[in-house]
Amino acid sequence: MKRKLVLATAAAVALVTGGTAVALAAGGTGAAPVQQARAALDRDDERDDEREAEAAREARITAVQAIDAAVKARPGTVVSAELDDDKDDADDDGWEVVVLGARGSTTHTVHIDPVSGRVLGTDTEDDSDDRDDSDDDSDDIAAARSAKVSARQAAQTAAAKGIVTSVELTNEDDAPAGSWDVGVLPAGGAHDDDWNVDVKTGTLVD
Repeated sequence: MKRKLVLATAAAVALVTGGTAVALAAGGTGAAPVQQARAALDRDDERDDEREAEAAREARITAVQAIDAAVKARPGTVVSAELDDDKDDADDDGWEVVVLGARGSTTHTVHIDPVSGRVLGTDTEDDSDDRDDSDDDSDDIAAARSAKVSARQAAQTAAAKGIVTSVELTNEDDAPAGSWDVGVLPAGGAHDDDWNVDVKTGTLVD
């Protein structure tokens, strides 16, 4: 979810700066192209929100059920789960659950059908030979394994607020440290709300 936001922001910057450059070259102020680029980005965001909301409401498999199916297929510690709505790529359409295997360097991304709950496939990565990636992921691995509240429990807790569409260990500066970041689509809502579940107490905060 956040990765998509970063990419969208980068695209907006490109549009804005590009539009301004064209306007200035033509002797204009650049205000109109900037406004047009921002309006186009807003429309894209609205369409993305609508598509994600539709996918969440059509899914019959909850985050908790997707996590259960993933762990059954690849036992380990779940660090994230996300409902992907990429209709252009069947492999990326559905639940993606990331599971740490018995070996700390092995990561399984399990793809779950959002309607049937069937395991569609698994992508496995072993970063033991990549020192940089291993160092970068070590904190997340340690945090996930030491958390008293699991990703499953966090999703179950946040489900009281609506349809859970994602759960992951937070790494955002504006989010509470030591918490699960859970995306929830509220009843009748058009976009996700972000909730945080404390990894030690299970307390739900917005």
